[in-house]
Amino acid sequence: MTAFACLVLAGAAMAADTYRWVDDNGIVHFGDKVPSEYARQDQQVLNSQGVTINTIQGYRTPEQLAVQARIRIEMERIAKEKSKRQARDSVLLSTYLSVEEIERLRDRRLELLRAQSMVTEQYLGTLNARLRRLQEEARKFNYPYDLDSDLPPLPENLAMEMVQTLEAVVQYESNLQTKREEQGSMVAMFDKDIERFKDLKGIE
Repeated sequence: MTAFACLVLAGAAMAADTYRWVDDNGIVHFGDKVPSEYARQDQQVLNSQGVTINTIQGYRTPEQLAVQARIRIEMERIAKEKSKRQARDSVLLSTYLSVEEIERLRDRRLELLRAQSMVTEQYLGTLNARLRRLQEEARKFNYPYDLDSDLPPLPENLAMEMVQTLEAVVQYESNLQTKREEQGSMVAMFDKDIERFKDLKGIE
């Protein structure tokens, strides 16, 4: 065999993948093939420099696979939360220059929500006053309905107006409650942003 051929064969041998496994006594072994009795273990594939280039997962029970799946899902969740937190931090630092700036924006938005709530409250007062007038008018008729009453039946148009007004009252009461909840949520969000901004800036 020529010297060149020897070099080629030696290079091919070095280029072949090497497997790493551990026997029952905890002794680490290397070779170009894993013995059959250890084939169900995790195996590491090494290159010619002894660097791990791949890991072949061995046999896993259904319970072990379930645990791995839960761990993977949890790690993905943590990674997503970290990414979202980093993005939020970036927005905070690029949007605001000081705590006072965040507080001013908070106060402006809070004032806007309060103004909207005030308008809703005023209109709700108008609706309730209208409903009371309609109910007073309805008492001239058989309302609430009484089988033994001698009063005339409630006119259909009056009944319809009462229903529509009551529905409007319910809707605007719901809107008002939503506005109040938005105020609380917004204040909590800005308070959280302020605390985070202080942490990022090292402000006591």
